[in-house]
Amino acid sequence: LNREVLAFENENPNLIDTNSPTQRVGGVVLDGFEKASHLSRMWSQEDIFNTDELEDWLKRVGKKVDIDYTDFVCEPKFDGASLNIIYEHGKLKQAITRGDGSIGEDVTNNVKTIANIPLSIEYDGLIEIRGEVVIKKQDFDEINKQRAENNEALFANPRNAAAGSLRQLDSSITAKRKLYFQAWGIGQHSLEIDIGFDTVFEVMDFIYDLGFSRPPIAKLCRSVEEIEKVYHEIIEKREAIPMGLDGMVIKVNDLDYQQVLGYTVKYPRWSCAYKFPAVEKTTKLEDIIYQVGRTGVVTPVAAVTPTLIDGSTVSRASLHNFDEIKRLGLQINDEVIIIKSGDIIPKITKVLTDRRDGTQKEIQVPQNCPVCDAELLNEDILIKCQNLDCNARVVNSIIYFASKNCMNIDGLGNKIVELLVEEKIITDILDLYSLKYQDLEHLEGFKEKKINNLFRVITSN
Repeated sequence: LNREVLAFENENPNLIDTNSPTQRVGGVVLDGFEKASHLSRMWSQEDIFNTDELEDWLKRVGKKVDIDYTDFVCEPKFDGASLNIIYEHGKLKQAITRGDGSIGEDVTNNVKTIANIPLSIEYDGLIEIRGEVVIKKQDFDEINKQRAENNEALFANPRNAAAGSLRQLDSSITAKRKLYFQAWGIGQHSLEIDIGFDTVFEVMDFIYDLGFSRPPIAKLCRSVEEIEKVYHEIIEKREAIPMGLDGMVIKVNDLDYQQVLGYTVKYPRWSCAYKFPAVEKTTKLEDIIYQVGRTGVVTPVAAVTPTLIDGSTVSRASLHNFDEIKRLGLQINDEVIIIKSGDIIPKITKVLTDRRDGTQKEIQVPQNCPVCDAELLNEDILIKCQNLDCNARVVNSIIYFASKNCMNIDGLGNKIVELLVEEKIITDILDLYSLKYQDLEHLEGFKEKKINNLFRVITSN
């Protein structure tokens, strides 16, 4: 079919459609991604987890607007990578990852390879169209099957695969991943001037008519009971829906009411995400791993038999501290129930003591640091390594210093910090500011541009 289209276009160049598959980019290899600003902020969603929290959210909405005279749009929350696409005069101008909500990365070349994203739309204005980039479950299984045959590492879940595919420097790789875009909203626009919509439902209907895929379910509700009914309907249909879901989005439908409600520092007050219940699985505790943080606190982490939970393989779970081990009555070789809390963090919730077979072993509180072997200080709940030169403390201090919440040294990731400390190139935070080109040029993966970019970001801080 592609060859037929190409042959037709060669004979009829004046009839080439702007959305033709021959017009999509593939094979462009970039050195890196440029930062780009959204025209308007991409907000996070407030999460709710049960009926009581839903009722509380509706009460807060009802304090500012009359909810007896509005309805709510309920639709699936897709589990992928958020994307903002900017169209100007009908042409796809730029595509930007969510990033921190204000600034993301320009992935325009890769986005043009996604088959269900129009390269042009019938709208002669400026508009940001927001949505989620996902990989359908069937396509994800095929990708992992192919990777297994090629002896490549398997992707943990469709969400990670979608995010990684969107950020490939080689757009031909992105093109092979069969990414799928599901629009869920808009940013800056002039629709109210051009067309005069009153509701979210009308706006999104217009967006879908421009050529964007419609969601599998989207309904209007007027009460808690109706919202709950749609929520449970989506849960029931969750497995049959081709894309991964992690909840249901609820939005106030009336656009004027949205203006009145406004935003908090983090969220729109007119929208929330009703998350799905955590998926429970049974697995076995094989060992306890001790991690040392930047303050010296030793945290126990459960190493469990690898278990597939909601699309990803879990092999470790948080235990927080030794009081949590005592509260659970946890022992090595115990059968346990594990969940993904908030669909993200694995957590042990219960020990199945009736399944003990005599192979169980008590978990001993360590007396010495698992990294530097220094004697640990036992402060009842917390156990600390007091050695300031402990490699784990040094690494985690530098990682924290370079993180977004501190100095935001982009390009100085965890693995790079670990490598620099391991090679004794740096021993503390101050050493970052005395790094020389010669210190890095012999390291694997450090090319001239990467080194210069890292120095540029460090010196700018």
